[in-house]
Amino acid sequence: MARRVPIKIVLTVVGMLVAAALAAPPAGAATVTAQLRSFSCTGGSGEAFTVHTVTGSLNRANRPTGVTVTQTATGTVESVRPGGSALVGSSVLHPGYTEWNVTGPNPNKDTFHLNIPPVLPGAGGFFDADLDIEFAGGVNGALQIPMFDCTVTGGPAWMSTPNGTRTFTCTGGLGEAFTIRTVTGSLTPANHPLAVSVIQTGSGLVDSYRPRAKLVGVSVLHAGYTEWNVTGPNPNKDTFHLNIPPVLPGAGGLFDADLDIEFAGGVNGAWQIPMFDCSVEP
Repeated sequence: MARRVPIKIVLTVVGMLVAAALAAPPAGAATVTAQLRSFSCTGGSGEAFTVHTVTGSLNRANRPTGVTVTQTATGTVESVRPGGSALVGSSVLHPGYTEWNVTGPNPNKDTFHLNIPPVLPGAGGFFDADLDIEFAGGVNGALQIPMFDCTVTGGPAWMSTPNGTRTFTCTGGLGEAFTIRTVTGSLTPANHPLAVSVIQTGSGLVDSYRPRAKLVGVSVLHAGYTEWNVTGPNPNKDTFHLNIPPVLPGAGGLFDADLDIEFAGGVNGAWQIPMFDCSVEP
């Protein structure tokens, strides 16, 4: 006669198996671990007393946890939130970003909201953020602080696309319509740009196309970034170098870039074009 197993035990085992399945990385993501990433952001609004640093961790869903807000110059900790931050929703301060309430208990009843891209990179990556401080909940004024090149350390990103492959689009200019350029391409799991096109945004003319970018090395144009030669054959012999973070986010993420155009290899001048909020798609 078969032995009957108590239903409570069966449910417990099933629950454990389901939890394990949910925690397991998807196919093709064997290198992903449960290790949390850590982040650090610093920025100010022009005066030393406005400079703040925000630190914390990121879970797989890119939720900030254990967030500390510090006044950078004095080292004064203004807020500590030990647990996970609360999702507010789509950012009204920065289009395309997500707003998180990272406020911890503090005597002044100030509130701290961190606005970040919805998908963030793994260790070695960068992202931008905006910190909104409402003093006494806004009664005593507010500060909106931009924070560029927040650093990420610790674990890898949780890639949402098979094998980490994804496409990207960057657009930027130098103030005049004729300077605006769009760069498109795809990215390998190792963040190597492929099939890169440089396009005159206004006219749609393709200045350059290169099937596989060539790594130049550490960027001299943007500290911490890597420089890629994305130059394809073109009649003017212009050169195009794309400067991007060494680690990029998965689909749904954003990153910054700098495009260096050397006309006729530099003989006819050059442009360095900043490109903010480049998008990453599946």
